[in-house]
Amino acid sequence: MIRKVPGTLIHYGRFNPEHRTGGVEAFARSLKLAFEDVQFLDSRSDGPGSQAMQRAVADGLPVVCDNHLVLDWPDGYPVIGFQHGVAAEKKFITRSWTDWSLARQQARAARRPSTLWVACARWISDEFARRYGNQAQHVVYHAVDINLFDGRLDNHGSKLVLHDGRSRHKGRDIYPVLRAALPDWTFEPLSCCPAQVPERMRKACAFMHLSRYEGNSIVCNEAMAMGLPCLFTRVGLMRDGEPLDVGIVDVGQVYGRRSGLIECVGSFLDRLGETSCNPRGWIEQNTSQQAFIENWKDVMAGWRHMKQHRG
Repeated sequence: MIRKVPGTLIHYGRFNPEHRTGGVEAFARSLKLAFEDVQFLDSRSDGPGSQAMQRAVADGLPVVCDNHLVLDWPDGYPVIGFQHGVAAEKKFITRSWTDWSLARQQARAARRPSTLWVACARWISDEFARRYGNQAQHVVYHAVDINLFDGRLDNHGSKLVLHDGRSRHKGRDIYPVLRAALPDWTFEPLSCCPAQVPERMRKACAFMHLSRYEGNSIVCNEAMAMGLPCLFTRVGLMRDGEPLDVGIVDVGQVYGRRSGLIECVGSFLDRLGETSCNPRGWIEQNTSQQAFIENWKDVMAGWRHMKQHRG
């Protein structure tokens, strides 16, 4: 039996992960793979001055915050700041006011005392160190439930290519081009609730995520765990240099000339039956539940040490 980290952990984010989908929310839910008890607080309902926050502080509970939200907690209270991504990079890609504001908040958060920083990829930790001086003390890759994403494909003869192009910077406008240029293949977004993702992936012949920016995309890890041949742009986890056994293309090749995009995707798909790949191998070794638990045990040891020596 796998033994989880004992005790209660608080996750504090912008939204309640039980009622909303998204990368941060998926990470929050995954904490239940590592901890015996995880309670969710969100900044809209449980922010500064709320009874829930006051109780957490009074009880001395460990709190994992979505990066910049460490600023909501009393300065002297030790919290864990989780670095999901670098808004100072992302803002130039999305051009959204939200990301520009988030970049300023992340810069401020880097100066907060009594904060143990954890990143979901090495490149994120290194980039925060370069920009703000708050390099993560721990890197914890996102966990994947490898019993749920079990690698058992049911895709004989399938031409279904799944993707997660939900927004412009994640490649939303690329797939109509590919559908028109490569009519022998069926390009479809996942477009389903989290509980349906494993079965949807099971029927696909490949998965691609042609994003211009990622911190560390959880859906990419899930596709690798399922053993699908994958094609990713060189963003997110692809920047860590890990031996992932996936196809990797530069962002400029995908977002440059259409002929370059069609050529690289067409070549990847044409080789599906010719080469074998094992992206699940890295996932089993580095993002399984047991690996996730061991990593969080190290984080909690660091948090307890910080708590004992604060002030």
